[in-house]
Amino acid sequence: MKFGSAATFVGLFVLLRCAWAVSQYRDMLKLTQQEFIGLPQHLQLELLIGTVCCLLGGFVIAGGVKPIVISRGAPSVDTGSCRPGFIQVNHRGKALPLPALVTS
Repeated sequence: MKFGSAATFVGLFVLLRCAWAVSQYRDMLKLTQQEFIGLPQHLQLELLIGTVCCLLGGFVIAGGVKPIVISRGAPSVDTGSCRPGFIQVNHRGKALPLPALVTS
């Protein structure tokens, strides 16, 4: 098993365990009739560790960033999407009066 897959698996396991612990904590608060103010610090730390492991594993699995190479012969995005049949010249903007040109 590669490092990225292992880190992702460990991170998911830690997050699932943290979700279970939060559920147990909320149940305990309901039984003791206490108000939920926030998570305990050890659960916050566990959540942070699980998230970091998942992110690290995802970055390692994805690999390095490859540059985009544009070939000179291929048409660009701008010219490739030009459809003259869809251009509408006769529109309602022609009915609006042109603003007067102010010269000082």
